[in-house]
Amino acid sequence: MNKTKEKSGLVSIPLILIAMLLVVTAFVALTYFEMQRYEDGILDVCATQQDSYVQLVIDQINLKENRTDQEIIESILSTLDSSSNRYWTFSKDQTMLYVKDALETNRYQALTANSYYTTDSSMGFINDLELNKVKHERIFLDNKEYIASGALFDYEGEQYRICLLTNTTVLLDNNKFLGSKMELIIIFVVAYSAIFVLPIVLAIGSNKNKKKVYSTEADLKEANNVIEVLNEKMVRDEIYDNRLNLFNFTAIEKFLEEYKKQIKAFPISFIAFRYGQKETVSNFFGANCILFGKRDIKFYDGKNHLALIMSVKCDNDKAKDIAKKVKADAELLSVETARSRLDIKMVYDRTMRAMGNPEIVSMISGDKPMRPDSRTESRFRSKEDKS
Repeated sequence: MNKTKEKSGLVSIPLILIAMLLVVTAFVALTYFEMQRYEDGILDVCATQQDSYVQLVIDQINLKENRTDQEIIESILSTLDSSSNRYWTFSKDQTMLYVKDALETNRYQALTANSYYTTDSSMGFINDLELNKVKHERIFLDNKEYIASGALFDYEGEQYRICLLTNTTVLLDNNKFLGSKMELIIIFVVAYSAIFVLPIVLAIGSNKNKKKVYSTEADLKEANNVIEVLNEKMVRDEIYDNRLNLFNFTAIEKFLEEYKKQIKAFPISFIAFRYGQKETVSNFFGANCILFGKRDIKFYDGKNHLALIMSVKCDNDKAKDIAKKVKADAELLSVETARSRLDIKMVYDRTMRAMGNPEIVSMISGDKPMRPDSRTESRFRSKEDKS
């Protein structure tokens, strides 16, 4: 029951792990989406700037009339920077007039534009160009992604298409942008790792603390049980401590019946006294309180001034030694020892005869343990004085 209660109070680490995994996955997906938007925004800004550049080149072509196609290429397009990642294309109707540089142009000379723009995205972009309006779009060409800015324009009665293609990796791999991107990724990795790990660590710490609390509660409960048992034992020992209790003669029979069942209690010795008329039960047992121990059960008869010591696990020699050490005004009447339960009744009867066979009748409750009290003795003496 306690273990079930303990387990029910603990945080489930697998559940926390699954929950954090779902949360971090959602955050990663959101971050990836936002990073894509961030990149798209960067590319869109670059595309807008690229559109302005294309428009500037078209305006430069239109500044001077009566130029031939070759003059436009040599005087303008060939002078512009070009590389494998950023270059110009120039076509009239469906004929490619210029691609990147002279070498690349010779490869596509006399071929149609469809021979170069072979992908669906690039063909769609070229076919959708509008007259005197620069537009841009992201296209795929030769397994690479480009930002293509282009326009359709009239020159000397002919329609031309001009395009500027920039590989997106050139823009995204820019040192500053790439550095910022990596810093953001590192921040996100650290943050998401903390989001993932921290709740698990806290849950484990919480479980450990709860286990300590449960363990402490169990220890306290066990300690309380031990203390309760000890308290009961102390109370019981105090109640039945023969050094503290004094019984009337009426309780002797009950003790005899109990010790008949306990073989280990033998030998049992009976030591009988008659204390002087001027003595009291309190004075007699008080003077000998150190002499009588836990195994010495004390009985008295205040009317007849009799005292009887039933000494458990006490042989005859030891009983005689105790009798010699008794202080106060008292007369030793008898020292008898029962070696087994078979002769305890006989030994007890001899002891009672030595004491004059006092009548075992008392106005005081026979089985109630009593401490030495002069008032008990004084009640009998007052009755004797009246008689």
